[in-house]
Amino acid sequence: MTQRGNVAALGEELAQAVELIMRPDTAQQSRMEAYMACERFKEESPLCAQVGLYLASGQQFGQNVKHFGLQLMEYTIKFKWNSISHEEKLFIKENAMKLLHYGVGPAEDVSLAHLKDAVSRIIVEMIKREWPQQWTTLLSELSDACNKGEPQTELVLLVFLRLVEDVALLQTIESNQRRKDMYQALTNNMNDIFEFFQRLIELHVTKFREATAVGNFQKANAHGRVVEVVLLTLTGFVEWVSMNHITSNNCKLLQILCILLNDKAFQCNAAECLSQITNRKGQVKERKPLLMLFGEEPMRYIFTASQMLPDAANATALEQNHNFLKKLLNMLSGLGQQMVILWGKEDGNIQRPPNFEIFLECLLLLSSHHSLTVAHGATLIWNVLLKHDAISKDATVVPYIPKLIAVIGPRIIKTLYPSSRTLPTTVSTAAYICLEYDSEEEFAVFYYRCRTDFLEVFRQATLIQPIVTFTYCEQWLNARLSKAHTERNNVNCSVQDPVYMEWEALVCVIDGVLSRILLVSERPSVQSGLRLLEECLKVETSNPLILSILLSCISALFVFLSMSSCQITSNNCVAMSGVSLLPRVLERIFQALVFRDSTEPNIDTTRAQATKNLRRHAASLMVKLGHKYPLLLLPVFDQIDSHVRVLLEDPRQAINKMERTTLQEALLLISNHFCDYERQTVFVANIMKDTLPHWPTFAEVFKSPYTFIQFVGLDKPAVTPIQSDPLSLNRGHMLDALNVVLAVIKRCTWPDDPDRASRGGFVVGFTELGNPICRNPATPHVIPLLPHILALMRVLNELYRPQAMALLSEDFRNVYTMLEHEKKMLLGVCTPPADPLDPTVKKMTSTVDRIQQFMALLYESCYHMMGSAGPSLGRDLYQLQGIADALINSVFASLEDVPDYRLRPIVRVFFKPFVYSCPPAFYDSVLVPIFAHLAPFMCYHLMQRWTYISSLYESGQLNEESNDTQEVLEDMLNRSLTREYLDVLKIALVGAGTDGVHAAANITDVAMEPEEHSMDGTTQSRAAQSALLSDIISDLGAKLLRNDATSNYILMTLMAALSWQDGACSMKAVNVIAPVMRFLATSEIQLMDQNKATTAFQAVLQGLQVHGMHDANQAGLITLGVQFYELLRPKFPILSELLRNIPNVNAADIQKFDEKVSVAPLKGNKVDKAKKDLFKKMTARLVGRSVNQMFSRQIEILNLPPMQTRAPKPNTDIVDITQNSGITQLFRTEK
Repeated sequence: MTQRGNVAALGEELAQAVELIMRPDTAQQSRMEAYMACERFKEESPLCAQVGLYLASGQQFGQNVKHFGLQLMEYTIKFKWNSISHEEKLFIKENAMKLLHYGVGPAEDVSLAHLKDAVSRIIVEMIKREWPQQWTTLLSELSDACNKGEPQTELVLLVFLRLVEDVALLQTIESNQRRKDMYQALTNNMNDIFEFFQRLIELHVTKFREATAVGNFQKANAHGRVVEVVLLTLTGFVEWVSMNHITSNNCKLLQILCILLNDKAFQCNAAECLSQITNRKGQVKERKPLLMLFGEEPMRYIFTASQMLPDAANATALEQNHNFLKKLLNMLSGLGQQMVILWGKEDGNIQRPPNFEIFLECLLLLSSHHSLTVAHGATLIWNVLLKHDAISKDATVVPYIPKLIAVIGPRIIKTLYPSSRTLPTTVSTAAYICLEYDSEEEFAVFYYRCRTDFLEVFRQATLIQPIVTFTYCEQWLNARLSKAHTERNNVNCSVQDPVYMEWEALVCVIDGVLSRILLVSERPSVQSGLRLLEECLKVETSNPLILSILLSCISALFVFLSMSSCQITSNNCVAMSGVSLLPRVLERIFQALVFRDSTEPNIDTTRAQATKNLRRHAASLMVKLGHKYPLLLLPVFDQIDSHVRVLLEDPRQAINKMERTTLQEALLLISNHFCDYERQTVFVANIMKDTLPHWPTFAEVFKSPYTFIQFVGLDKPAVTPIQSDPLSLNRGHMLDALNVVLAVIKRCTWPDDPDRASRGGFVVGFTELGNPICRNPATPHVIPLLPHILALMRVLNELYRPQAMALLSEDFRNVYTMLEHEKKMLLGVCTPPADPLDPTVKKMTSTVDRIQQFMALLYESCYHMMGSAGPSLGRDLYQLQGIADALINSVFASLEDVPDYRLRPIVRVFFKPFVYSCPPAFYDSVLVPIFAHLAPFMCYHLMQRWTYISSLYESGQLNEESNDTQEVLEDMLNRSLTREYLDVLKIALVGAGTDGVHAAANITDVAMEPEEHSMDGTTQSRAAQSALLSDIISDLGAKLLRNDATSNYILMTLMAALSWQDGACSMKAVNVIAPVMRFLATSEIQLMDQNKATTAFQAVLQGLQVHGMHDANQAGLITLGVQFYELLRPKFPILSELLRNIPNVNAADIQKFDEKVSVAPLKGNKVDKAKKDLFKKMTARLVGRSVNQMFSRQIEILNLPPMQTRAPKPNTDIVDITQNSGITQLFRTEK
């Protein structure tokens, strides 16, 4: 049989195999056999290209077979080009160009897109191997193809697009030299290329319009497709070429693109191209030409395009217009960013561009668009402009602020997800929501972010025009209050009730505005604010939801009471009215606190839940006011305290334990400003006296897991309903007693002012540096309970022992497992925060769920309490006799049985702030013994867990498709625990001062009110944590690294973490182990031996093997490797042997590296770039490949002879025409 006959026979067989693979009813086994046959042919057949051409050009074959034929040709070029003969290369090249000349099919036929793409890729793969040095006729051949018609022009443009993707955008070419050759060739011809693109756009847009005018829609579609591909290709170029090409010919290209924004056929592609241009980065001189877009003509085109209305009855037109507006907003966003960067540059010469008002008008109208996505995009641009100091105060911008808040204000009212998924035929917000979001959850996540940015407009506008934003709030609130008096009978307890939604939006706006009012000098009158506060107090309603919203309103307006207190004079009536309002405000809060709904006795109803939320909100509000305005409340402290006591003693008010503890927290915050140790400590004693009688009982309960399980009822069947469980009282007392201690530890402190602390009796001594040592008024009351609390923490750990687990009843077998919301948080499942006032939010219903919640709260309370104890109690805690042993035998007892999700809070919530807050005087007695216990356990535990997780990956049980399995949870838990433990090691080894105690141990308050700026609240310490960024080992670190019981385990953990399969862990370890090794290598005492040196250097090489494919990790590990080698090679020559063990390493490179290392290193800890480059070269063979490259075949592109460098000609980028044969013909578009 002849070769041609052989090719035909093989082609027919392969065609049948491809059809078999693509047929839906083919059996899996048959499909696999056909697939493997095709793959074997690709790999082994010498006729791969010939058969591919036969299949691609055969008219008898379908699209699937033709595409496979083109793939065979591409495969031959990619993987066999270096081994095939010159004649075969010519055969492939000539026939590929024939395919280009003949075309695949009509340009307008989108069903052939995959075939067109495949043809273009064949040409590009040859270009990558031969052009420009060995294919000098390429451009001439492309020119000939371009002159044959629209189908061929489309293919040529696709060739340019794929080429620029590989060369400049994605940079997928393995050979750096070949990429540079082609990059240079493209750059040399860029002027002509851009002229070519412009001429194509002008020619085919004109022909498109002519064909449309005469009704020849087939021809119009062909020309339209060419314009579309030109714009697509142009988008690939404008991102990286010199700005001169984009702005040449008096910015003709930009003008063309702006005109096309108004043509519905091309506006999306034009907007995408403009978006790439306006979002370019660079120096001022490269950005400045973009201001040309503020010319009157371009800006008018942009404005009119933004206001083009879609056909409301046509869902496709609606979607197309929506997509266009999103791309247009990307372009406008880039333009806004350029303006923010350029404004005021060049010594202030660049100011407001011309027609800036049109730009602002365009943004304003887009902010009012029915689509929330479009409105949100415009709002983000407004926020960028308003945050710029000069732009926000510009005379053109200022008048737009009232207009903007008038547009944004109504949009703060929550938008509900449409109840029907049917796409409406009218242009409405609901129509766009249905178009954009497939589920209510997806929309809720977006809307939460969207609404936050809407509110940011009010915050930013307040910093510029506070009177304007406050007046808006005042008018809206007055309008709402006038309606409220007629809505007293509204008993709808739904957060979807329009009345509630308007109130809630109004409160958010008022809160946003007034949270910034103290940051500006021009403030609204205190009298107007107090009047609004008084009007809110007058509203009467029996609806708990509305009452709760009114509390939020009062909370936001409370700032005016604080402002009025600063203006007290003998004749100041404003101040007097403020003083008179304070008791009424407090009375209103306490009314809400004891609110009872007599109409709904059933505790499970929605209205009853709303009442419960209201009472909780009132108590939380008192904490907020105590935190923000303690000095305002200090004069009335006794009245508040006595009122709280009366409420607590009155059984009719039924104040529950949580509400009581929250109120006591508020009182503690105010009492901190007594500045009198004795008075404060007496007050703390009064707060704790109610729960103290329970602790002797608890002491017996906390002796063993058995007594604890009996006491809380985990060994008995679940009782339903839980209210009838006699042991629920025990659980309540336990949680209550812990929460009271937690409240006291969290809230009680000494004065910030050293003079006041001294006068108040808080100072008990001074440190070696002369700083005062203060005592906490809570210490005498908390320390006696510490043994019981530690006993509980020991028991909580022991509950996971097999013997203790066996004691659980069948109902409570899984009571210790993670809560669902914890799992979601760990897995990164994004859930929008629910409205805290929503009474319909699902609560824990079953007894088992509630007991599980109880156990979780118990753990959290203990860890938060002990985490706060270090920063709060200070030396009084650390100086306790035997505190280290006590913690080791309680918090750190039975860790081998504790699951990772319980180990995490021990490390993060307790131990991290405990280490951070420890005074240096107690390092030896407290922290070193604890680390001696914890470091070996964590070292072995983490190694064991990472070995297990690695085995799951290797066995395929963990992969990208796993998203809800126990293994994924374990993987995420292990990663989180490792990162958090490395953070603790960083604090311990690199340094931590006691100034940052409060920042390190900050516990988030459980409250319904957002934090704001305060006039008289205590400021949080902003300790500069420069020690954490230092590369010098701290005093504690030195002690740990010199101690035999801790040093090796810490070092082993850090070295192992370099190669654990988590990039973040590896980077954390890199940052810590570098100063550790410097300390060990340069210490006066011999702390470094050959085993440690080789193990450490080997760990770096293993880290490169696992993480070297990631740039950030590789950079850190390369630097670390050079540092290690410089430090250790002089003493331990064996390190060079480790380098010699690297596969295919060049011995001359090692010798050269040794020579460079022997030279004195740079000052400081900087590493010479030449050393890093050489080390990178030597270790390149070690670096693993990322998953997407792991099973891909290596492509090798040989370098061509160097390109001839020609002297640059003045005012031109074009090389000699003889070198670029055919370039002039390529850009001729006439046929």
